Amino acid sequence: MSATTAQHEFAKIRPHLDTPTAPSTPVGPTLHDVEIPSSAPETLLADIAAALNGKAPHALIDCADFTVDELPELLATAKTGLERPCEHYPRLWFRRLEVGFAVIAERIDNTYGLAYSRAFRTAARQTIAPPLLTQQKKEGIVALLAQIGPRVALAGAFAVSVMQRRYPSLYDFYKWWGHRDRPGDVTVPEARLSELNHHAHPPGANATPNRRERDRLLIEAMLADLRHAYGRGRLAKHQWYRSVILLRHSHARTGSILRERLRSVLAELAAEGLAPPPLLVIGDGLRPPSESVEGSRT
Repeated sequence: MSATTAQHEFAKIRPHLDTPTAPSTPVGPTLHDVEIPSSAPETLLADIAAALNGKAPHALIDCADFTVDELPELLATAKTGLERPCEHYPRLWFRRLEVGFAVIAERIDNTYGLAYSRAFRTAARQTIAPPLLTQQKKEGIVALLAQIGPRVALAGAFAVSVMQRRYPSLYDFYKWWGHRDRPGDVTVPEARLSELNHHAHPPGANATPNRRERDRLLIEAMLADLRHAYGRGRLAKHQWYRSVILLRHSHARTGSILRERLRSVLAELAAEGLAPPPLLVIGDGLRPPSESVEGSRT
């Protein structure tokens, strides 16, 4: 795509990119969820993605690649895209969402109370905790650098300290699951994570997962990660563009479910008076050929 075309495509979506600053009730589709005409060129989403390079974190996803059971996998793909380096932007982290992913990975047995509680923390820690540096390893790094020179060793000791401190406490992200930024609905994190695990893995051989509630909790965690990322540090000091998720085949069943659940969560957050998350979803309004054929037969 030429530079002129990229500028043209960016100019068309620019009005939607400003970060929302106040709760919106009701949540309108133009605030977080827009759709380009289905008659637009098939390459338009890719052109928009190219136009966003270096301007805003974004992810381009084909909803036809995921079944209705695989919304967590779709969210994981979106997370990976939004985490990619973007010029001038600090890296985005999705620690609350990662805790959720860790908890739904497999059923957590609630037979033993204390072990049950520890299981949630262990699952989360394995996913998001920084690699541990023992005192011996720290001293080894500094000693190795000291062979080059004392000033280098001092800088190395400082770097090790910074590396350890740059990771916020696991408990901060874990604790979010107990309050979810709602002052009137506070519980222990294990209680909410237990619900999430049961939604994904209900007890009973023939039990059906509650995918709607599982997906809504994961979406809420992802939105909280974005809201907190844009509310602190450099992202809070400037007028940054919000993050963008571009959906190919947004009228596929999986795409429709994602957008319905996203709107449901946004409406709930707005009713709670929480700040809207800095996210824009752009769909192409298309349905994959396989589903179009199925629809014509019914």
